[in-house]
Amino acid sequence: MRALNPDQLRTFIEVVELGSFTAAAKRLSLSQPAVSLQVRELEARCGVQLLDRHSKKPFPTEAGRQMLVHAGRILREHEDALVAMQRINEKSGHAVRLGMTMTTLTYLARDAVRRLKRDFPEIDLSVVLSSSHRLADDVRNHNLDLAIVTLPLDESHLKVEVFHEDTVAGIVPEDLFPIPPDVLTPQLMAAAPFVTQSLGDVQTTLADGWLRDNGYTAQSYLEVRNLEACRAAVAAGLGVSIVPGMMASHPMAGLLTLPLDPPVIRRMAVIEHEHRTVTPVSDQVRKAMLHCGRDQQKTVRASMVTPPAVAPMAVVMAKNASPASKLRQA
Repeated sequence: MRALNPDQLRTFIEVVELGSFTAAAKRLSLSQPAVSLQVRELEARCGVQLLDRHSKKPFPTEAGRQMLVHAGRILREHEDALVAMQRINEKSGHAVRLGMTMTTLTYLARDAVRRLKRDFPEIDLSVVLSSSHRLADDVRNHNLDLAIVTLPLDESHLKVEVFHEDTVAGIVPEDLFPIPPDVLTPQLMAAAPFVTQSLGDVQTTLADGWLRDNGYTAQSYLEVRNLEACRAAVAAGLGVSIVPGMMASHPMAGLLTLPLDPPVIRRMAVIEHEHRTVTPVSDQVRKAMLHCGRDQQKTVRASMVTPPAVAPMAVVMAKNASPASKLRQA
C-alpha cells in the first residue's frame, strides 16, 4: 500500500463532516468532481470502501469511521510538523549550541553568559557542560557550534583559537606538612596518591607530563567526578592534585593551594568545526567567550594561600620524607 495523501485525508474528513461532496468542494475551493476523485483515490489506495453513497448524503462505513480517527491524528501531526519547521525557520541563525566544562562556567564564563542572555535576548543560547575531550568530539560531530576547552587535545578537523593562559596550582591537605613549603615540586607531589577527575582527562595529561618531564610518576590515582570533587577529596586527606589557577582564589577548608615548581601553564581555546559556517549570532557568542578569557586577570601566586612560615626546601624534605605515609595515617 502506498503512503496516504494528506490532501485526500483532509477531503475525506470534510465530506463526512459536511455530509456533502458539493459543500466539501466549496470549503476546499475545489470542484465537486475533484473532491469525488480524491475520495475514490483514497479508497483505492486503502483497498476498502470508506463512504456509503446510497443514501441522500454520504456517511462513513465501518472502515471509514476508523479512517476518520487515524486521518485526524495524521493531519494533526502534519500541522504540528509544519508549525515546528516554521518556528525553526523564524529562529534560523539565532540558535547557538555552546559547550564548556563546569569549571569554565563557574570561574570564567558565567558572567559572560549572563551578559549574553541579558543583552541579546534574541539569541537562543544553549550551554552543554562536559569534559574537554567530549566537547571536542561534539564539535567535530556538529552537535555543538563552538566550545571552550583546555589544551592539549586532538585538534583534527577543528579551528582552535587560544584565548587564555592559566597557571596551574597544586593542592594538598593543609596538615600534610609540619612546615608548609613555598612551592610544590614533582618530588613532593609524586609521594602521595593523585586525585583526578577522570583518567585520560586534560588534568591528568598535564600532571603526568609535569611529573614525567622531571623524572617522576604518580604514586597511584584516585578518580572522582569533577574538579570540585577533587578539591573535596584532597581536603579530606585522600591525596594531592592540581587545579586551574582560576580556582585558587576560592579557598576550601582543609585545603592548601600552592604554586608548582617548575610551573605548569594551562592553555584554553575556543574551538569550532573547520568547515562550519559562521553566522552573525554565533560570531557574537564567540567574541563574548574570547573577551571573557582575555579579561581574566587573576594571578595565581597572589591569590594562593601564603604559608605562615617558609622553611628552606632541604628542611622541608628532611621533615617530610614521605607525605604518602601521613596520608595513609589519616
